Amino acid sequence: MKRLIENRSIFLWLSISLAVIGIGLIVLLVLRFGPQKPQASVAEDTLARFEPTQTQTATSTPRPEPTTSNPTQTVETSPTASPTPSPTPTPEWMTYAGIDFRDKEIEALIIMNCGEEQVYLDPFMVTPYTPELFDSGAFYYTLDFSMAWEHLGFYGLWIHSGQSLEFGDLPAYPLQLYLENDERGYRRSPMDFNAHLQSCLVGSELRLRQGDNLSLSEVVAAVRIPPAEVDEVSRHPMDLVPYLAENYPDSGFDRMDLPGLLFYFCGRQLSGETFNTNHDYWTQSRIIIGFMPISGD
Repeated sequence: MKRLIENRSIFLWLSISLAVIGIGLIVLLVLRFGPQKPQASVAEDTLARFEPTQTQTATSTPRPEPTTSNPTQTVETSPTASPTPSPTPTPEWMTYAGIDFRDKEIEALIIMNCGEEQVYLDPFMVTPYTPELFDSGAFYYTLDFSMAWEHLGFYGLWIHSGQSLEFGDLPAYPLQLYLENDERGYRRSPMDFNAHLQSCLVGSELRLRQGDNLSLSEVVAAVRIPPAEVDEVSRHPMDLVPYLAENYPDSGFDRMDLPGLLFYFCGRQLSGETFNTNHDYWTQSRIIIGFMPISGD
């Protein structure tokens, strides 16, 4: 009888432990994949750091010499994995509107067209593309930075988005969340996403800050690449702007001119879309935004 009681106690504690683990897993799943409201406001002290002054505003961007060579190989998930030569480094190379992309930290504020909504991206490191970033695996395991590349005279920043395994937000996640989720925290449909993109993002203002330098740019183009088309766009890192202008004529990339800047980051499956089994939860789509510097004249 005593042994029976002991066995029952063991089973009871085992059942309780399994139940606690199960509840914990459910909570983690809800936190990871459940509704999450986007943050569309910024603290006053952060806004104050981005207020332009005559001494802060960066100078205009020198036009880089366009790179005309085509990629010789493509890595599916990388817009910059093609080992194409870059221009010989000069004081102007990898510099956009006075913001240096050569292993420097930047932070960003986007002032939307919708009401008084703003999205802030915490400081993140920008590193120019080299083959070693991929060969070493650094790009896939060191996620708190972005990679800069130059193509046809345009600069691009491939910024990590989504969340890390430790549930930390990666650099582009606040902007990704603002675009993908509605005010209730639920995923938008593709139609709602595009309407939100055009009404709130296109025409808005990007402020990049690096030390005492502040650059101002306008969003002139934006597009979301759906899951079924991700593989194809990933083959065009070195002709991305003309490719988007031709294949997504309503995106505004036909209005991009030198100098220009792109934000390129991954997105999730939207409501009603078919999941692409060739990609994971965080890399179902691509979101690409085109900026042009606002003249200080």
